[in-house]
Amino acid sequence: MTDSIRYGIVGVAGIGDTHADAVERADGAELVACADLDEEAGTAFAAARDCRWHPDAAEMIREADVDAVSICTPSGTHANVAIDCMEAGAHVLCEKPLDVYRERMDAMVDAADDTGRTLAGVFQRRTYPAHRRAREAVANGELGRLVLGTATVKWYRSQEYYDSADWRGTRAMDGGCLLNQSIHAIDLLQWIAGGVAGVYAKTDTVDREMETENVAAVVLEFENGAVGTIEATTATQGGVDSLEFNGTRGSYNDGEFAMGEDEEQIPVADGEDENGILEWGEGHARIVADFVDAVREGRDPMVPAREARAAVDLILVIETSADRGEWVDLEAFRNGEYD
Repeated sequence: MTDSIRYGIVGVAGIGDTHADAVERADGAELVACADLDEEAGTAFAAARDCRWHPDAAEMIREADVDAVSICTPSGTHANVAIDCMEAGAHVLCEKPLDVYRERMDAMVDAADDTGRTLAGVFQRRTYPAHRRAREAVANGELGRLVLGTATVKWYRSQEYYDSADWRGTRAMDGGCLLNQSIHAIDLLQWIAGGVAGVYAKTDTVDREMETENVAAVVLEFENGAVGTIEATTATQGGVDSLEFNGTRGSYNDGEFAMGEDEEQIPVADGEDENGILEWGEGHARIVADFVDAVREGRDPMVPAREARAAVDLILVIETSADRGEWVDLEAFRNGEYD
């Protein structure tokens, strides 16, 4: 494909603006339309971006001759919107999570296969040079034998936050602190370490009225035999985020490596600031640019759908373990043994 990609944004609130910025920066793409159920929000977005608003995504694709879209709607709508868009003829870049249920993700992947359209996910932290370097260091043995992998996400979300929209904090449309706030760290944990074999989890809902968890503690085993932990919450103030991998020869912690007994630092990437941790928006710009190039070149995107669902599958396993109070094997879960 040599012509410019005609691009649309589905869902203009929140992250839709970030995707629009990324499209406008991408070579070979032109933002031509947006779709949103809210006419006021949609027309305001269209006016600011010099594009045309449509109330329906499939209608937008047909009437504006759209080649590709970013889906930025609430999580529980992703499958239906993505399938409609692919069946209308567009390639799809879907914000995290791919969806909140396994069956819906199955349907999305099937629709991509049936229509021949590209379906990609958004995990922008995979573009950070530091995290990519960490994955390489684990894979090639620079850290030695991996011993531990730890993800910690401790945020604060008030009751007013969950009351601000009917879908927030619901199981069918949003998910809790794992599917919503912690999914990027969870994706990096399994992506850098090389996959998870099984988990044991405890979850709770503390000091909030909501359907889903806002506290989670998880013990997991990676496919390579290392062990790990996830700590996640949106019920605390003053908490910290961290992502750490510890091997027999060295460790990686949020953009920094410490190797050997002298904790010698190793470079992340030449010319990168902040130890290879990118500023907000830059990761999305790289994801969108890669997606546009993938569509134009007919290749797989950086995060194809089957890989984008890995973090969601892991979170669903965590939920299953917490519900059952027992260790849950990830492969057995994928094979339907816990249905």
